[in-house]
Parts: sequence; C-alpha cells; structure tokens
Amino acid sequence: MPKDEFDFEDPFELNGMAFMTHEDTTNDMAETFIEEFMRMGYGHKQLLALFRNPHYLGPNMALEKRGEPFIRDLIAEVFARWGKQVEWPDSSGSQCGEDQVFPARIESQNLVTSSAAIALDEALTDPMGAPIPKLNP
Repeated sequence: MPKDEFDFEDPFELNGMAFMTHEDTTNDMAETFIEEFMRMGYGHKQLLALFRNPHYLGPNMALEKRGEPFIRDLIAEVFARWGKQVEWPDSSGSQCGEDQVFPARIESQNLVTSSAAIALDEALTDPMGAPIPKLNP
C-alpha cells in the first residue's frame, strides 16, 4: 500500500481519539503537559512559552481557560514535586493571594519563588520512587 494513503485497518497507523466527558479535565491535562516537557529537559520559562504558543493547542487552551497565574503556580508545584526550584520575575504585577488554588509561591526581592522547594541531594527520586536522571548537569 502506498505511504500517502490512509488504511483504516492498519493497527500501526497513528490515530487520535477524543472522549467526551462531563467533568473539566483542564487542570490534569495542564499538569501532564508540564511534567512531560519537564522530564524532557524543558525549563520553567520554556514551559510557560510553550503554554503561550497558540500552535500548541492543548497547553494554550489550558492557559486561556485558567490564566497565566494559575499555570505559573502549577509549573512551580510540579517542579517542586520533582525537587526543582522555580523563580519567576514578577513583571506582571499580579500578587499571589492565599485563596488561590495552588499557593506555591512566595515573594522576595521582586522574585516569585516556589515555597515547596526540596533540598537537593545525590539520590533524588520521583514521586513513584524511581531515580531522577540528571538531564542538565
């Protein structure tokens, strides 16, 4: 069969599926994007740029539905879970209130820092107990 033609019977053909649901899964989807790209070596600023890029439909949809402060907090939370610290320059002028869903930021000297930072040591493990590879030495 020629490569340009799509074969519906081919089990190795890549197919996308959409599942309709009554619950909003935007938060889980955004968290999954963050963890996936973080594990590929993306930094927190690169991740935020990915969410801002309209060509990445899923992350951009989450940014538009939840707003940038929520996405920044979620990035800080996921990074803190993996033992990585996040510092955001506070250029937006937005203040982090205690009533937000993920208050994982504190302010000090015009920087917004993850308050859930974990001390780094030689034997870091992921939330499931597997060793974390050092991607960027």
